[in-house]
Amino acid sequence: MRYCKLTVLTLCLLLVDFSFSISSSIGQTKPVKLSYSLFWPAGHPITALANEWGKEIERRTEGRVAITLFPSGMLTPADKCYDGVVNGISNIGSSALSYTRGRFPLMEVLDLPLGYKNALIVAKLSNAFYKKFQPKELADVKVMYFHGTGPTIFHTRKPVRTIEDLKGMKIRTTGFGAKIVSAMKFI
Repeated sequence: MRYCKLTVLTLCLLLVDFSFSISSSIGQTKPVKLSYSLFWPAGHPITALANEWGKEIERRTEGRVAITLFPSGMLTPADKCYDGVVNGISNIGSSALSYTRGRFPLMEVLDLPLGYKNALIVAKLSNAFYKKFQPKELADVKVMYFHGTGPTIFHTRKPVRTIEDLKGMKIRTTGFGAKIVSAMKFI
């Protein structure tokens, strides 16, 4: 059975104080060292991309900015990543808004089952939405970008051909998806 997984928006955050640390270090030979907290494991493709991004930043700044990745929630678990950036545990963080339901109410509009066809559409819409509405709920960080996932399916050990086949199964979901699943009284 196909299931349109509710958008898992991922946001990378950069603390506003970062811009001050860069400008105050101009002319110094000591590199600016930034920590980047991710919840994905070290072997995940997103972690690999984040690592390449960090290397590119270091290359383009001629070593003046170095980024150290902390995958697998080593610095902050996924649901604490935003607060970790705000509180200085990490300088940069990447997490899913749907892991903190109720925390970002305006952005949760994008978590509704809107029929996204693919992840590119989710990313474009999420970034355009953020740019247009500038939610105050994200005002204490500098949002670098959003990305998300497209439609996904249920992963089960036994076949699911009808809604009734879900009866008695444990279903894990995040964000608004949790409300939808809990509304399915027969599960």
